Amino acid sequence: LWMVQLEGIQDTLQYYDRNAREFISNTATVDFTATQTRFVSKLEKGSHILDFGCGLGRDTKYFLSQGFQVTATDGSVELCKLASEYMAFR
Repeated sequence: LWMVQLEGIQDTLQYYDRNAREFISNTATVDFTATQTRFVSKLEKGSHILDFGCGLGRDTKYFLSQGFQVTATDGSVELCKLASEYMAFR
């Protein structure tokens, strides 16, 4: 079952690597504040959040600003590079 779920993952990761900047330009300014606020309201202050598929790191940046510990990761090497740059200015 696990192998079936992984079929096509390389194509997906290659897509995001090739289109990372376009993806970010289309998603960076989307207002997720209501969803983020609702999510963190279920957590204890200082909880650790795994932002799996972090993209640019928009949500990671918000979670950090609210006092949470965050581990951010993405399967796309290009998105990880861009997120690292973005987070350097948090």
